[in-house]
Amino acid sequence: MFQSMGKVTLKTGESVQAGVVVGPDLDWAERIEKLLHHKGDPWNWQNSQMLRSEHGIEARFYVLHRAGVPFANISTFELAEVGLFGHVWTVPGDRQKGASSRLMSIQMEDFRARGGKALFLGTEYGSVAYRMYRRFGFHSVEAQSGYMEWYATSKRTFNNTYFAAGTTELQALKWSHWPSSEALFLGDDACVVRSAPLRLIGRHSVEGAFLGPLQDAEARLATDKPPRFKALCSRDTMAVVGLVGWGWHPLWEGVCLVDVFCHSDYWDRGQELLTSLSLPEARRYIAYTDVGCDHKREILLKAGFEQTMVLKGWVAESQTQTSFRDVVIYERR
Repeated sequence: MFQSMGKVTLKTGESVQAGVVVGPDLDWAERIEKLLHHKGDPWNWQNSQMLRSEHGIEARFYVLHRAGVPFANISTFELAEVGLFGHVWTVPGDRQKGASSRLMSIQMEDFRARGGKALFLGTEYGSVAYRMYRRFGFHSVEAQSGYMEWYATSKRTFNNTYFAAGTTELQALKWSHWPSSEALFLGDDACVVRSAPLRLIGRHSVEGAFLGPLQDAEARLATDKPPRFKALCSRDTMAVVGLVGWGWHPLWEGVCLVDVFCHSDYWDRGQELLTSLSLPEARRYIAYTDVGCDHKREILLKAGFEQTMVLKGWVAESQTQTSFRDVVIYERR
């Protein structure tokens, strides 16, 4: 569905049309895909999924266009008023005309008007784009980080509501978990090693990390294979409050990486999460924790893992790279 959002005047004085394509929209799909084709895969696959199929999340492609030909884009992918912000792009011939900032003004105004609660994005720290996002109220999730967050109220107010105690449901990984996992993995948690199979170390966005597993989840569903990742979700707010999964070690053949991560108020469900996972046959199973992530340590020990090695000062606690933690390796045969 396309919604017109009026006209925009660029720095050159040219008046162009603004609008938003709400996926799925087969009429606009090819035009948006062509505009964003430079992204490459898996992003082109992701955009096609949002533009051509219904996946239970709200996909919005804000565009500036001339007679239906888009030349600038900003996207949000939302669930329950919480979203991923990205795909900011203007074709080279239309840059330096204020297209992105004018389009972002429209997008942010629309997000607020629709009751939007939080947005998350990733960019290069200190870049031109970073400074533009700062002007619109985004802030780094931690010092020197290019991952940024925006809240309609405050971070504390949002988190207290979003992660409030309530009924939860265990689900195989699916598209609705994509935007609703950002607050968990970018949040203020004591654990640094958050998902070794997904290479999510420290405060790290799931925006790119989830795409391969989502492709795999679709293939497994079609062949009745058990899921590799499962999410623990709040039925009240739709937040992902825990994630468990496995993946093959990138170096050692036949070695399976296993990990579980929960919001600080939901670690009591971590054991249930881990035991719900169907693991493949493997020579051995490996898990990592950093010193300070005691909840995960207890869960792994109860699941039959044994501590085998400590890697001294192996992982940075934050983007500032000023302090480091030991990483503990656990193994189960």
